[in-house]
Amino acid sequence: MLKIRKYGHWYFLGFLALTAGLIWQAVFWVEVHRGRVFIHFFDVGQGDAIFVEAPNGNQVLIDGGPDRSVLARLGEVMPFWDRSIDLVILTHPHADHLDGLLEVLGRYRVGMVLESGVNHSIPEYATWRERIADLGIPDLIARRGQRVWLDDEVRFHVLAPFESFAGASPKNIHDAAIVLRLVYASSTALLMSDAELSLERQLLAAGDELRSDVLKVGHHGSKTSTGQALLAAVRPKIAVVSAGRRNRYGHPAQAVLDRLGLPDIRIYRTDRDGDVSFVSDGHIMSHTDRLVNVRPF
Repeated sequence: MLKIRKYGHWYFLGFLALTAGLIWQAVFWVEVHRGRVFIHFFDVGQGDAIFVEAPNGNQVLIDGGPDRSVLARLGEVMPFWDRSIDLVILTHPHADHLDGLLEVLGRYRVGMVLESGVNHSIPEYATWRERIADLGIPDLIARRGQRVWLDDEVRFHVLAPFESFAGASPKNIHDAAIVLRLVYASSTALLMSDAELSLERQLLAAGDELRSDVLKVGHHGSKTSTGQALLAAVRPKIAVVSAGRRNRYGHPAQAVLDRLGLPDIRIYRTDRDGDVSFVSDGHIMSHTDRLVNVRPF
């Protein structure tokens, strides 16, 4: 008690300094994000995890990778006081997309879940379903034609799946993958999940607007995805491959890298570049190394 009385004013001044620092950090974070959308392609090894932040602060996590490493990635881009994620999207229930989301459910308050509802027999998916029910999280089934609005200008277009897979068990679960196109004014990103050539052909036949600034390459750069016809329709400026270092599948395939290897496409790979982040003001989208080093999309 005597020590507190003797040094109490220093504790008080320290508290004021800490409080001021936290306030300025919050103000700085808000200013950096004002009018901008951020897309982070996390390096989570052999898997997918994508985090999107809208100008109004709404946040979406698309897949969670194969393990708890997604938590560290989220901690690097979310302010320390933020313990909630507005929407979690599970594109399909393979372990390299699902397992990290189980960790997220235990650490963050999730406002809503969007998934294809496709049946899968792995125990992690049964656990996923149980936890969503136990936590009372609204669980929506994705269907083609949906629009997911993050704010008045930022939205996801759900391009696939083409049919309801709720409770279904297709031979190839990738045919039930959720494909999303992010639109913010004239900035766009096409997120292909693990869609393969058969689903790409469906997208092309449907006549969807696919042209996008950023293409998240399907299925980690597998040779079963990213056909020449899709690339001709998308005409991306930037391609992002999410793959693990020295993975046993040989992703990304050289054939895919060759197809992407045009002078006007810049390729980023999480196995070589680590986390890959982009920022857009709605008109120009560009790569950014750090949140404090903001350059237009």
